This record gives sequence, C-alpha cells and structure tokens, in this order.
Amino acid sequence: MGSNPTASLKIVKNKKYYSWILYDWANSAYATIVLAGFFPIIFADYFATSFTQSERTLALGISNSSASLLLILIAPFLGLLADRKGNKLKYLIFSASMGIVATFFLVFIERDAWAIASMLFSISLFGFMLSNVFYDSMLLNFDDSKDLNSISSFGYAAGYLGGGLAFVFALFFLFYFEDSSYDLIVNKKIIFIFTSFWWFLFSIPIFIYWKDFDKPKLQNKYSLLDTFKDIKADRRLLYFLLAYWIYIDGVDTVIRMAINFGITIGFSSNDLLIALLVTQFVSFPGTILINFIANYRSSEFSIIICLIVYILITLIAYNLNTIFEFYLIAVLIGLVQGGIQALSRSYYARIIPKDRSSEYFGVYNMLGKFAALLGPLLVGFITYYTNDSRLGMLSISLFFIVGILFFKKQYALSC
Repeated sequence: MGSNPTASLKIVKNKKYYSWILYDWANSAYATIVLAGFFPIIFADYFATSFTQSERTLALGISNSSASLLLILIAPFLGLLADRKGNKLKYLIFSASMGIVATFFLVFIERDAWAIASMLFSISLFGFMLSNVFYDSMLLNFDDSKDLNSISSFGYAAGYLGGGLAFVFALFFLFYFEDSSYDLIVNKKIIFIFTSFWWFLFSIPIFIYWKDFDKPKLQNKYSLLDTFKDIKADRRLLYFLLAYWIYIDGVDTVIRMAINFGITIGFSSNDLLIALLVTQFVSFPGTILINFIANYRSSEFSIIICLIVYILITLIAYNLNTIFEFYLIAVLIGLVQGGIQALSRSYYARIIPKDRSSEYFGVYNMLGKFAALLGPLLVGFITYYTNDSRLGMLSISLFFIVGILFFKKQYALSC
C-alpha cells in the first residue's frame, strides 16, 4: 500500500510543533534554576563571600547587563544572516550550545573566584538569550491558519512547567543529599551539571525534527539600515517596539533581581526558593489564563492588564514586611509573566514581514535586552547609593507606567 502524503505531512508538522514547544521546556531549566534561582544564592554564599549586599547586587546587575549588551550588538546582525541563509536552526544550535557549555563549566569555579564566575555566567546567559532570538522567529514558520497567540502561549506555559519540574528535581536532590560532604552538593554547584544536561536533552527533538521550510530569497538584499528605516516608517510597529522596550525591562528585571531582593530583605534561601517554585507552577495556568482573556477580549486588553498587575507588584515589594507578602508577589508574578511574554511575541509576529522574521526578531530581542541592560543597573545603583533595596524595586514601576502609555499610543494608530 502507498503512503498517505497528507497524513505524513501532518505527522511532520506535529513533530515540528511539539519539538518547538519542547525547546522552551528545555531552556527554561536554565532560566529557573540558574538565572532566577540558584546563581544569586551561590554567588552570595560561595563565589563572592567577601562582598557586602550592595556590592553583590551591583556585581549581579553588571553580569546581567554585560550579556544583554553583547546581545544588543550582535542579535540583529545574526538575525539578518539567518534570514538570508534560511538556517535558523543552525544558529539556534550554536547559541544554545554556547549557553549549555558555559553553564556546565561553572561547576569548576572555586570559592571567591567571583570574576571568572561572573564571566561564565554572562556567557551562559548570552547563549540562552541569543538562542531565543532564533527560537522566537521560528513562530512564523507555522501555518497562518494556526492561532499565534495560542502557539506562543502554550510554548511559554510548557516552559514554565518544565522549568518548575526541573527546579523541583533539583531541590529534591539537594534535600535528599543534604548530609553529603561532597563539595559540589554542599555548595549546590551540582545544579549547573543538572541544568546543562536538562537543557541539552530536551533540545534534541528540535535539533532533529525542525526543518526550515522557508527558502531564503536570494534577491533579498536588505541591510540592517534598511530594517531600521522600515521600522521607523511603520509608526504602529515603532510605537509597539518602544512600548515593548520599556515594559519588558521591568519584567526581566523583576525576574532577575527578585531572589536577590529577598536576600537583602533577610529572607532565608529556602523561603526564596519556595517562592520561586510557586511562581513557576502558577505561571503554567497563568499563561493559559491570560491567553484565554486575550481570545475573549483582545491581546491589547490582556497586555495592559498584565502591566497594571506588575505596577501592583512593585508597590507590594516596596512595603514588603513578611514572607507571606513575598509569596503573594510570587503568585502575582506567576499569573502575568508568561502571558505578557507570550502575547508580546505573538502580537509582534503578526505585524512584521514573515520573510524577514529572524531579522525583525533580532531587533525585538535587541530592544528587550537593551532594556534588560538598564533595569538591573538601575536597581543596582539605586540600591547601592541609597542602601535601600526597596527603592530599587519601586523604581521598576516607572517602566510599566511609561510602557502602558506607549502601548496605548500604538494601539490608537491601529484603530
């Protein structure tokens, strides 16, 4: 009997769809375990024990911002190359491998070697963020008949669930072997090995099943200057990118600096890790909930609701006194962080040229990480000069307020 071409094509598309979602599951282990969870704690307790709280906050801000600066410089250029050559997957494999290897090598860094630890952390973070440039642009490789909001949202939801499960496994392992005298376990550096293997293992499906079906258009001679000129000429796109640039600064900064903020307030590392775990598992249904609201009302309505919740989060953080209030913040972050990221990605995907997706997503991620360059530095410097981490967290609310204003401006242009 002959094969059914339609059935075969459906199987290929399903493998492509699920392998794409599974990559978010894969690299979210890094975002949860290393970036948001354990690295700030290991940095404080092992890599930089001689630092004061303010000095440590500043060092972490610089490490985060260094990776963001490098992404700003290189992401649009590599996105343009990926579009011209039609090989997003190869660029994703290269950048993901960079992040995985740098994460793994953090396990070999000795006590108080804060400089080399910061350098490897920045490289791992750069690889993580750069891989997302090509991963995000792959969203437009799916059929137009599929709902981009739902695809993007389920990707983020799977990521938060996968990151949360990886985080649970890491916690259980450390708890089970808490009496061990082995240095890697005592100082929690074993999590760098676990994270790198998780990231690699669940990346294998996209490495195997993803195909860049869109052939590059050889006559396309766009330059980066052309890209920025085209964005400037499209006022709706320009205002959206300005809004995204500003509000995603606050989102990324909350994600990256929340654990360190809890440390400066005086909460125990166990309490902070539990709060992070709460955020991860709330984010799974939270992302789906925000997508439901977007489908019921509109993407614009849902994005603004998320930003208002973030303003509330910064106000609660400024007045924070108890661990239960910190858990409330964790729940609120979980409700909106996946939704704002997923809807921003799909909203942008709908208003850019499909055949220039990597190029435009290079700019999208460049602006997002340029914001991430400013946010951690702002929190770090305000905390350092005022010796008040509460003021540092409150300052993030400015990004959400201004972001709402620019977003409403672009929405008015589309009406």
